Amino acid sequence: MQNVARLYGVVEGYEKISFVLDKFQCVFFNTDPMPRSFIILPQNQGFILGCTSQNKYVYIFSNQDLKIWNELTLNTWGYFVSSSPNISTYKIICFKGGILNKLFSPSSLLFEYSDREEIKATYQDDRLTYPLLNKRIEGSISIHSEPHERRTAENGDSISTGDINLEIIFDEEKEIKTFPEMYGYILSMCQFMAFRRNIRFESIAVEDYVEKFPQMIDSVAECYVCYEHTFDTEKRIQNCLTFNTLGKCVTNLLDSIVDNKPKRPRFNIGFIPEDDQTVTYITSMKIREICSALESELELSKVEVQQDETFAKLVNRLKSIVKGDRDGEHSLADPKAYDYILGSLNHLSGALSDRIEKCFFEYQPLMGEWISRKQIDEFVKYRNTITHGSFMPLDNSLAETAFILIELVYCCILKRIGMNDNSIMELFKWHITS
Repeated sequence: MQNVARLYGVVEGYEKISFVLDKFQCVFFNTDPMPRSFIILPQNQGFILGCTSQNKYVYIFSNQDLKIWNELTLNTWGYFVSSSPNISTYKIICFKGGILNKLFSPSSLLFEYSDREEIKATYQDDRLTYPLLNKRIEGSISIHSEPHERRTAENGDSISTGDINLEIIFDEEKEIKTFPEMYGYILSMCQFMAFRRNIRFESIAVEDYVEKFPQMIDSVAECYVCYEHTFDTEKRIQNCLTFNTLGKCVTNLLDSIVDNKPKRPRFNIGFIPEDDQTVTYITSMKIREICSALESELELSKVEVQQDETFAKLVNRLKSIVKGDRDGEHSLADPKAYDYILGSLNHLSGALSDRIEKCFFEYQPLMGEWISRKQIDEFVKYRNTITHGSFMPLDNSLAETAFILIELVYCCILKRIGMNDNSIMELFKWHITS
């Protein structure tokens, strides 16, 4: 959700420093016309605290101290609005609506039909709750629909399904500086499920239990984040991976996202399209991303190709050369470089094309698609050529191979997080990567 109202006030503790926050651009200015020195606005847990004329407190994300003489403009990633001037922790993050309406199929309304053809609607809790076991996000994840009642003059009361709510409840209090990280995990998960980057949530709030009433939950702050896209995806729920289908596998999916690191990738989805218009575009960069994702998944799934004795001897010779250089007089300045080279040799299990082919033929019955070994070879050759700075034309055959290998990456991830074969086959029938 984006706050359309312009916020203005003074920085807490600095009565001479005012601010105007318009969308996600904040202008700080010194009301002293002749300042004698810079004023340092210290960030606390990544935020600068301001107070509006309506006694609302604005936590402006800065992630660094701000140095102001007369005026300073900050383009912020996000901010909180709260009635409290001392937020330091939260226990719950609640996401509402937006893309969630395409990722959950509600079943909260029950309809009863009588002999008189009267319809009676009642509401049931359709909440799905699963544990989160990763040390960074220990707790639970819960998704459900809201009941939405309304009155009509013609027919009296009526009931319908409202927005979808996704709640992350942590076992331990989280400092507010962790919010961007936690938000990023959920955003990546939903982008993967929708196969789109241009998604958003209708609203986000951080919440906590009421101190004297531990069974009650109260909103701590409304959270506003900057979305770079203008239009949200119009993809239908039928073509998305929903929480209903994902089920308990959501635990493993989030675990992969949280544990993902640049040097140890566990969730590589850089090929996901930006929006509905570019979903059919294949570029050189996207081919590189697909290959990188495949390499990650092949490593995680331990897909290896049996090599002959000559190949094994060659690998051992290469290891001896690296170790000899490491232990010699002319070793590299950074000893970690040798660990990297030896690690690569230890995991050397055949050419990438061989490993992709083996993985593809294993999962092909789930995907229902077909490509030849020749197409795989041409795809890998193209990636290697452009990676080394040479030009190679991109044709329709390479593009077709790319779309199928995107499905293979998805299939690898879905298998790895524990989804059964029947569910995966059904998802590909509905073209979740379209």
